[in-house]
Amino acid sequence: MKALIVHGWGADSSSNWFPWLKTELEKSGIETFCPDLPNTQNPVKEDWIETLRAQAEFKGDIILIGHSLGCPAILRLLESFEKGENARAAILVSGFAHDIGIPQIREFTKDGFDFAKIRSACDEFSVINSDNDPLVPLEEGGFLAKALGTELIVEHGAGHINAGDGHLEYRRVLEIMRKIKP
Repeated sequence: MKALIVHGWGADSSSNWFPWLKTELEKSGIETFCPDLPNTQNPVKEDWIETLRAQAEFKGDIILIGHSLGCPAILRLLESFEKGENARAAILVSGFAHDIGIPQIREFTKDGFDFAKIRSACDEFSVINSDNDPLVPLEEGGFLAKALGTELIVEHGAGHINAGDGHLEYRRVLEIMRKIKP
């Protein structure tokens, strides 16, 4: 089993709970990638997808974990899968699928998503959003969960589930990872 952690806008591999999660997963024997995506302040969707595709082969033994803008990036990655490519699971934290009012990241959600293709490219999904996220409305999590055929996990009072809201560790992702069968 492998894991690919995808950070969000303005972040990098050393941000938030990503280093902690990478360490925890590696302790469990899960090879974990957490790349620094290019031009994080003014991201280009195609550059991010190209960087993510270069991290690993997508042959059904990989779990994708995204935070914030990392979630629509994962959706775009799954849309790009060709025949024979698949992900075991995707865990989307503080994710969204619509324009949330930040001009620098609009291109990631522009023109909507092919959710049928996304669902066929990944075996299972987990969607987690907070009820007081200042950037991503809870309704976005609800939309994502419905579109992906899963239930929304609501964190109460967790903000954007990032370091700014006190999340240098995020055990919920580990709990979900432990339930995923190889």
